[in-house]
Amino acid sequence: MPLPALVSPGPELTRAELLRYSRQISLPHVGIDGQRRLKDARVLVLGAGGLGSPVLQYLAAAGVGTIGIADHDTVEVSNLQRQTIHPDARVGDRKVASAAAAVRAQNPLIEVIEHDAEVTPATVLELVSEYDVVVDGTDNFEVQYVVDAACALVGKPLVWGSVLRFDGQVTVFWATAGEGLDRTLDDLYPEQPDADAGETCSVAGVLGPVCAAIGAVMATETLKLLGGYGEPLLGRLLVHDALDASWREVPFGKAANRDTPGSRRTRGAANIGEPYSYTKQGAAAAGPATALFERQSTVTSPTPSVTAPELKSLLEARERGEADFVLVDVREMHENQLVAIEGSELVPLGQILSDQAREILPPQEKVIVHCHHDARSQQAAALLRANGWEDVTFVQGGIDAWSREVDPSAPRY
Repeated sequence: MPLPALVSPGPELTRAELLRYSRQISLPHVGIDGQRRLKDARVLVLGAGGLGSPVLQYLAAAGVGTIGIADHDTVEVSNLQRQTIHPDARVGDRKVASAAAAVRAQNPLIEVIEHDAEVTPATVLELVSEYDVVVDGTDNFEVQYVVDAACALVGKPLVWGSVLRFDGQVTVFWATAGEGLDRTLDDLYPEQPDADAGETCSVAGVLGPVCAAIGAVMATETLKLLGGYGEPLLGRLLVHDALDASWREVPFGKAANRDTPGSRRTRGAANIGEPYSYTKQGAAAAGPATALFERQSTVTSPTPSVTAPELKSLLEARERGEADFVLVDVREMHENQLVAIEGSELVPLGQILSDQAREILPPQEKVIVHCHHDARSQQAAALLRANGWEDVTFVQGGIDAWSREVDPSAPRY
């Protein structure tokens, strides 16, 4: 059933607003009062990427009076295929500034607030408290659980989406929703899914229009919550498969013991307001693990690492005959073709324990592994150490750090 509107009607509409939103005002569920609600509404969009792009564009077009944008990244060329709010000329700019400029150009009648900061337990509560609805388009489960816990603490609805390859998911969480509709991220995922570096957009890929499809649903759900019409996706996960053009609904209830002391949710809420550092892993890690990753390492000691400048020195020493090691790139072929470190051997993560790989990096050799950042290289190092390799090191920050700290001519992606 429809829930009460989140926002009361704001100031009277100007002639410019009446003209701009006329096709929307003509909808019986919206009308003049509904448009005035949107004018007075405040929505925070977390992430100005593949999902944030369509959400921001549609909320701005609909006349949401105040839109906050939170992101702490820069625009890269590889973003442009799906993050349609950013033009080519904005490559290298801060994403928040780029997205804000696009939104202001699209609709000068609304206010845009820029939050160029990392979303952490120390900052999230102040962020979400200032808005009526929070839209989560981030790609990191650690961030998403923190956002969900903060929204639950202050009673804000959270519109959530996720995309990978040709698939997408979208739902609504709201810990204080009435009529037995209260749901949180913990109900959908009672335990945080294991990170699988192979199940991220940078490795597995994503079709741009899938972001648009899921983002459009997220924007629709946001407008429904603000205006109090339709049935929100509370307790219902909408799943999209672009390959067979299907949409299916998966109902989900409340997780058992989600509010008991010591549960994942109560532990997450207790961390709100505390300093925290996230690991580099994507939300797409919810996907099923391959057989390779079912053989996870049981090694508990920390894996040694080197920085990009330290790797440069080691490569120079190897060139002089003063060091002996194998540098292994565990990314995919297309990534290696885009940018590579001279002197490295390509062995994609999925082949790291193959017979062919053993010929390149025999167990008795010293091995240094790198990837795009360092999630896959850490997994590769753990797998190697668990299967007989004793001297394995990974490169902190991967080839992205190499591009930033050693060779600025190497393209970033």
